[in-house]
Amino acid sequence: MSTPIYQLVIMKNSIASSQAWAALTEADRKAMSEKEETSSKAHNAKFILGCFSAWADEERPYWGLIRWPSLEGRIQHTRTLQKIGWLDKVEAFTLLGTSESEPLEVTIPNPIYKLWIIRSNPAGERRMSEFSQEEGAAIGEKVEALQKENGVFDLINCKSDWCNEAYTSFGISVYPSIEANMKVMQGLEALGWRQFLDPFTLLGIPEPIS
Repeated sequence: MSTPIYQLVIMKNSIASSQAWAALTEADRKAMSEKEETSSKAHNAKFILGCFSAWADEERPYWGLIRWPSLEGRIQHTRTLQKIGWLDKVEAFTLLGTSESEPLEVTIPNPIYKLWIIRSNPAGERRMSEFSQEEGAAIGEKVEALQKENGVFDLINCKSDWCNEAYTSFGISVYPSIEANMKVMQGLEALGWRQFLDPFTLLGIPEPIS
């Protein structure tokens, strides 16, 4: 599969993993990190975004997005992670997806990033099917207007049901401030958004994962 693959990674605050990592010598930690980095570079992985999110969710302190030129590269890298014991020292949730476009450039100062994952929900899908094509389009236009009014745009949208049927899609939206996020959420509530979608969201500010 030569289609570019986007890997969403959500790091979990795991006591067991933290203790396992801390038990390594500094030399061992450095060697393992260098092997992971070497493998990533060998498969031309591109680190798109890393976010610090402990201020919003201490259970999930970091999350990020990585672009792989192909699924094969991601698979081979994972084999390397298993071989060096990386998966025994790090606890994370990963979701793969494909996008019809490359991530947009972010130029606004001090952005707030919002990760969203859409979960499969038959009740919501049935509710959406009750709307006519015109009604569905009207709701979509209202959502777009709400985002535009508050200076919000989507960095990327990914389809992921081919990888995990429980999570059909994920993406990252960019907000100019936390207040903008609050206003958008108020607007979505007024539209009855929770009747249609079952999302999981996580806020973050840019910070490379160390």
